[in-house]
Amino acid sequence: MQYSVKQVLDLFVSCSSGSLDRNMFLLVVLALAVGQNLFCDAIRSVCYDEMRAEFRCFDLWPPFTNTNFHLPASPTSQNIQFKLFTTHNRHNAQILRAGDTNSFHSSHWDKRHDTKIIVHGFTSDGSTSWVVDMTAALLKHGVNVIVVDWAAGAKGPNYIQAAANTRVVGGQIASLILTAEQLGSAPSHFHIIGHSLGSHIGGYAGSYLKGRLGRISGLDAAAPLFENYGNDVKLDKTDAMFVDAIHTDAEALHEAGLGTVDEIGHVDFFPNGGRNMPGCSADKFSWVQLLTGQISALTDDISCSHGRAPLYFTASINDNLFTSYPCATPDGGCTKCGSGCTSMGYHATPNFRGLFVTTTKAHYPF
Repeated sequence: MQYSVKQVLDLFVSCSSGSLDRNMFLLVVLALAVGQNLFCDAIRSVCYDEMRAEFRCFDLWPPFTNTNFHLPASPTSQNIQFKLFTTHNRHNAQILRAGDTNSFHSSHWDKRHDTKIIVHGFTSDGSTSWVVDMTAALLKHGVNVIVVDWAAGAKGPNYIQAAANTRVVGGQIASLILTAEQLGSAPSHFHIIGHSLGSHIGGYAGSYLKGRLGRISGLDAAAPLFENYGNDVKLDKTDAMFVDAIHTDAEALHEAGLGTVDEIGHVDFFPNGGRNMPGCSADKFSWVQLLTGQISALTDDISCSHGRAPLYFTASINDNLFTSYPCATPDGGCTKCGSGCTSMGYHATPNFRGLFVTTTKAHYPF
């Protein structure tokens, strides 16, 4: 079937309010071969005026093809909140706002101290038990702790939409850090600790900050809709000065592990081989259930190993150094330091590179 120039232009206008340059014209022509509906979905975009100018627009052009044509929801609809805890307000959060320096001035946030940012994952929220426990453990070190609560954006059962929403949450975190930079705290003084989808949120924030972020700790970074995609879509070692990753549910795709098998950090830790953690059942559920909205909450009975990563990190802050050994593969069973050992979790040191293994027990402090 042949198409006129007018038909091509009409198709573009019907799908987008953008401008048509030579490259876009060629893409439209090619898209006609695969179908109008698919192309219209692909070129949709959205901008949120409530966000910082350089982070506010989102489209579905490659590489952002991982969320089945789902655009991220707005910060307001996700009800993204930044809850500050310090040694002066251990239990009563103070709310910080991206772009609002007054919210920092009127809080106990202290630019002289490092800031740890905790980000939960799918079907979770900022008051879940591991977040509360990790906050308490971190406060023993006198740091600022910011808990990112994006529960409305992370709610089940639509995992695909939650995965798409991570881009907006990452942009808001980057904006918050740039607000703090105006007050004298460089991005290098910030450390994002993210679980599951929260890991990739950290990756987006770091990418927006062009690698100036101090550290990202990816706690069993989510595999569905991220694994096997490019680094622009997922957490990777270019997103911060130091990226460390803990893998606790890193089954192969066909085994339905929730955590990625990809080595995404400067240092990747695979405790117990990175798959089935002590104290957890080896039973798995089908990814089809997750991606088709049949799972509204990642309960411990279906995601126990996936949930071990943040528990290990909390234990590592004060109670367990998790001495880890360099190894060629997750299943290598290495027990010698060779070129040097490091600690898994909070005390991991940025001068190491590669894959490390360790063993854990079934109960805290593991």
